[in-house]
Amino acid sequence: MADTSDGVRVGYAGKAYIGAVGATVPTDLTSAWDADEWFNLGKVSEDGLTEATDQARAEFKAWGYDAPVRTQLTSKTTTFQLTFIQTSNPHVISLYHSVALDDMTTTGTGDAAYTSFSTGQNTEPDVRALGLDIVDGDFHTRIIIPRCEVTERGNKVYKGDTLVSYQMTFTALTASDGTSVHYKIGGLVVPVVTP
Repeated sequence: MADTSDGVRVGYAGKAYIGAVGATVPTDLTSAWDADEWFNLGKVSEDGLTEATDQARAEFKAWGYDAPVRTQLTSKTTTFQLTFIQTSNPHVISLYHSVALDDMTTTGTGDAAYTSFSTGQNTEPDVRALGLDIVDGDFHTRIIIPRCEVTERGNKVYKGDTLVSYQMTFTALTASDGTSVHYKIGGLVVPVVTP
């Protein structure tokens, strides 16, 4: 590939979608997410999306040598952190508090409406599917996590000079086919290698 600035990208904007495990996934970069199966999680803070990969490796050394002769990957964990700022999104509230929508009750209508729920001892895993779109002008990246769980939650602060926000870290879990994260990256072309 030529040394060019054309391939320099920023994650200018994006969207996050939540669905049930097994929800139908778009097959390309631009198709819309099925609104019956995927739910838009609303506005994300200006911090955007942080993807992190943590790997652990075992080292094997030969007798009499300081450096390892081999390393072996023993674990790999990929996480995605987002901070949601749309407090009226029921799916965000459900994820943050690990409470199913069925366990929330809305009372009243219009401006007088409110939703109530309780939290407590909940040891059942809340495994869902996560879809992410990252956009830079005409270039698009789509990330699909078929199985994931919210494993960390940031503090929720109520102050006059601070947005109420819901920071969540999603950990990718192994899907039935052995994969954990699927990527579709626009503008990336793999060269054909001639043997």
